[in-house]
Amino acid sequence: MMAPRVRGEREALLRQTHPLANLLLLTGFLVAVLASPGLAVRLGALVLIILLALLSGESARSFLRKGRFVISFSLLLFVAQVLFVTDGRVIVHSLVTLTDRGLVLGAQMALRFLVIVSSSLLFVGVTAPDRLARAIMGLGVPYRFGSVFVLALRFVPFFREEYRTIREAQHMRGLDRPIRNLRALRRSIRYTLLPVLTAGFVRADSIAISMKGRGFGLYPKRTLTRRERWHLIDLVPLGLFASLLGVTLLARRWTWP
Repeated sequence: MMAPRVRGEREALLRQTHPLANLLLLTGFLVAVLASPGLAVRLGALVLIILLALLSGESARSFLRKGRFVISFSLLLFVAQVLFVTDGRVIVHSLVTLTDRGLVLGAQMALRFLVIVSSSLLFVGVTAPDRLARAIMGLGVPYRFGSVFVLALRFVPFFREEYRTIREAQHMRGLDRPIRNLRALRRSIRYTLLPVLTAGFVRADSIAISMKGRGFGLYPKRTLTRRERWHLIDLVPLGLFASLLGVTLLARRWTWP
C-alpha cells in the first residue's frame, strides 16, 4: 500500500524512491546490458543512466569527474578489442588491421563495462545505506546480513574520500606525478593504494570493536525503529525496470543491432 508524501519534501528523483525500487532498477540495467545482443539497448541504457543521474541531483561535471577512470578503462577495452580481433571484413589494413567485427565487439565491451559500473555508482550515490538496510530487513532477511551489506556500501564513499585526501597530500608534497612506466606505477601503488587499504583496515577494525561493544548479534532478531513505505513516486523506477526487461526481450526476439 502506498502512502502519501510529506508536503514540502523536495528531494531529487531517485533519492526519495524506495531502496528496493532502486535495486530493481539496477537489476534491470544489468539484465539489459548482459542479455541484449546488440549495441542499441546498451547505448540506450547508458543514456538513461546519465539522464537519471542528472535528475537525481548530479551535475554533468561531477558525474564525469567521478567516472573518469570508468571512461578511460572503457576506451582501453575498446582499443584492445579493435586491435586484437581480426575476424570480419577488413576496414583498414596498414600498420594495424581494423575489422568491422573488432569495432562492434569493442563497442559492445566498452558499453557493457560503462553501463555496469555507472549504474552501480548511480545506485550507491542515490540510495542511503540505512534505508536500504531497513528495506532488506523488512523482507525478512536477518539483520546480520543486512548490516554487512550496508557496511559494504558505506565503505564506497569512505575509500573515495580517503583517496582524495591522499592525492591532495601527495600534491602538496610534490608526489603527484603521472603514471608513464612500471616504476611510476609501482610508486603509485606504494604511496596511494597501500595508505588507502591501511585506512580501510583501521576503519573496519574500529567498526568491529564498536559493534562488539554494543552487543551486535547477541539476539537473533532486531526491532526496526522505522519501516520503509512505498509511495507513488516509486512507480518511476519500477516502470523503468519493466521497460528495460521488455526492451531486452524484444531485442533478443527480433535481433536488434
